[in-house]
Order: sequence, then C-alpha cells, then structure tokens
Amino acid sequence: MKNDKLLLTSFIGIVSTIPAEIISHLFVYFGFGKYSIYQLASLLITFNRPNFIIGLIVDFIIGGVIANLICYSLEKLGSEYLIIKAIMASFLSWLVCELAFTFSIEGRYFDLRPIGDYYNNILCAGIFGITLGLLFKKFLFRKSIS
Repeated sequence: MKNDKLLLTSFIGIVSTIPAEIISHLFVYFGFGKYSIYQLASLLITFNRPNFIIGLIVDFIIGGVIANLICYSLEKLGSEYLIIKAIMASFLSWLVCELAFTFSIEGRYFDLRPIGDYYNNILCAGIFGITLGLLFKKFLFRKSIS
C-alpha cells in the first residue's frame, strides 16, 4: 500500500462533496428544502445557526472519512461495479449520518426540517457516490479494472 493512498482517498472524498453541495444549494435556492448539505453539516457544531464555512469544514472531514471507509471496503470486496458500490455505500453512509443527526439534534435545537430536505440529501448522497466512484475508478482502481 502506498503511503499517500490515505491522503489521496481523503482528497477524493473532499472533492466529491462539492458537486453534491452545488446541487443541494440549487435545490434550496429554488425552494426545495431548507438547508444545503454544508449548512446541515454546520448544525452538528452550531446546533441552530447554519453556517457555510463551518459546514464546509465538517463535510470535508466527513467526506474524507467516508471515502476512506469505502475505499478500504472496496479493497476487500473487489472493485467490480465500482460506481454502483460507491453509490450504495454512500446511501448507507447517508442513512447512518441522517439517523445520528435526527436522533441527536434535530427537533431539540431547531425545528424539524421539511420533507424536501430529506429528498435533497439522499439525491446529493447519490451524487457524492457517483463522483466518488468515478474518481476512485480514475485515480485508485484503474489497474484492477482494466
């Protein structure tokens, strides 16, 4: 295993959050949901004051950790159907994060979110998974696929 693989995988996870945030932000702008992904992530720290920069930092950390977990899982499971596996792992990560978020702070520190936020977030989890899978395929698993 290369020494820089952990760093590269983390960077891929960070980059993969950006397209998801762009789509999420567009949905919020057009009134479909209340919080973008970064705003929602910031609520883990601020509890009731959404902040883009804090959310960016939190989501970059979460994205990097999730990317590393998925990458090392793929080394054990194999890299066939890489993009589908990344999407499904992203959905599973969304579910775990959403449950933890809902049970810990939502409804206690701020009002319950509209249902559109959940659809927005699961769509963006899929976008994160697609981006992650494509970047993994291009930069990490190219030898094992060809």
